[in-house]
Amino acid sequence: MSSGSFELDAATQLAHALAAAIARELGVRALSLKGPIAAHYELRAPRASADADVLIEPERFTEYCAALESRGWHTRVGRETPALIPQHSMTYIHADWPCDIDVHWMFPGFFADAADAFDILWSSRQEVSVAHVPVQAPSKAGSAVIMALHAERDRRSPKHLEERELVSVALREAFTTSERDEFTTIARAGRAAWTLRDYFVLADLGPVVVDADAEQQRRWALFSTRVDDASSVAWWHHVRAAPWSQKPRWIVRAIWVSRADMPRNDREDLPSRREMWDYQIHRWRRGAEATLRYFLGKR
Repeated sequence: MSSGSFELDAATQLAHALAAAIARELGVRALSLKGPIAAHYELRAPRASADADVLIEPERFTEYCAALESRGWHTRVGRETPALIPQHSMTYIHADWPCDIDVHWMFPGFFADAADAFDILWSSRQEVSVAHVPVQAPSKAGSAVIMALHAERDRRSPKHLEERELVSVALREAFTTSERDEFTTIARAGRAAWTLRDYFVLADLGPVVVDADAEQQRRWALFSTRVDDASSVAWWHHVRAAPWSQKPRWIVRAIWVSRADMPRNDREDLPSRREMWDYQIHRWRRGAEATLRYFLGKR
């Protein structure tokens, strides 16, 4: 079966079903997120997704990923780089599937311990049918928290702004009192009330609790307003914070990517030297523009 054998929407729904089946086989707690789950609760307009998102109980994340890899799924080639928000997932691809599976061990915007945030979502989970297969998913309120956090990651994108509005309207007009209370409970238990402060105000959900520390607030605000430039900005902050003895090494790493580390799907498909230089030049241009925007925006 090739990646063109079935449509993206069908593939993504089947990927949710596969992810749930693997979790059941292992006895791992897993929650399907976003995509068909959000559409089921009318928190997002139905549309094809490029990936299937699944949140795994953190303690068994590595075990789950190994099971996925045993079925032919693998990560893209690429090196680990600095980030403004913590690494939160691994993206898996398969030669025969046109979609990805994003396996999360935590969800950005929650500042509680990852296991505690997972537990509060799991405690009110619902069973939802995806591709005629039962999958575990956050409740309607839990899914609204996830969609709101996802929308807040990019406060400029039209798609994210649309999702933000849909969740806000649902909280105000469609949610029952108990569902609104549950949204508040999950947000506060997961230490996401500060992240979702606008929703608390717009939907009159009660006082906003500042449950993120100053550094978490700074990094989240920087990421959500500069998501397109986040990689370059993260490199700059990493180099600036490094000891003087290590700065030259990190500057070189920020500037240069080896052929072996160039992002690609197939580890054996080493890019040509021409492809390497095209990639480097494009990356330098993009990085310079992002850095310039960052420093101009600080004034």
